[in-house]
Amino acid sequence: MNEQQIEALVKRVLAGMQPRTLVVLGGDADYQSLIIARLQQCQQRRFSIYIPPSATAAHSAIQWQEVGEILTWDGSDPVQFLSGFEAVWLPFLDPATLAEIANGLFGSPGAVLVQTALMKGIPTAALDYQCRLDSELNQLKGLANNPAMTARLTAQRQTVQALGLTLGSIAVFDAEPQEQGCQSLSTNERATNAITTNVRTNASVPAESASPRFITLSEVMEQGIAAFSEQDRLTDLAQEYVKAQQAS
Repeated sequence: MNEQQIEALVKRVLAGMQPRTLVVLGGDADYQSLIIARLQQCQQRRFSIYIPPSATAAHSAIQWQEVGEILTWDGSDPVQFLSGFEAVWLPFLDPATLAEIANGLFGSPGAVLVQTALMKGIPTAALDYQCRLDSELNQLKGLANNPAMTARLTAQRQTVQALGLTLGSIAVFDAEPQEQGCQSLSTNERATNAITTNVRTNASVPAESASPRFITLSEVMEQGIAAFSEQDRLTDLAQEYVKAQQAS
């Protein structure tokens, strides 16, 4: 074997050792480019991408094939479809899918796969910025004007978290075990690690009463990332934008 063949063989072997993670896309594509860039930085995982029929208008296989293998699924036997995956991630969880999961409904492919993964004990995580009506994104969309609706989605998020679905910002993906031996960790250990990371992250944030104003994504995009330092308090979306710009 020549040097190129050996290098290709090593890459295949290493890829086979990486935990397989299924990424289930949703019907919206807010912050799609930022999320793709972030997942591409996650070299310790092997991604497979599933684009449900309802999401094909928002996501194309061409965009996502750089992140991982594009899978097709006919909707039958979700247990078999999830076989071999060690984690399931939903970067675009929307209120409709959240409501399905919270109420035990198996309508959309996303709700079916999430609930099946939870029943199998597969660590499952989702970005919930679309499902928090008080988030910066939903404020910009004008969806933060009904306290009763905000409270209902809050209750639904709490329900799915009680079922084992980890919710939060992109940091919930970072909280997944990344060490060489992460395959040997149990589901409970992985969940504990994720919760511990989130608690530590939240604990490190200064009290809001001391400095109540956060810098928004819109301000960062208008003024440029050079106008802000590590000491500035940025919203989650603004932080993700800065990280993506610095990595590019």
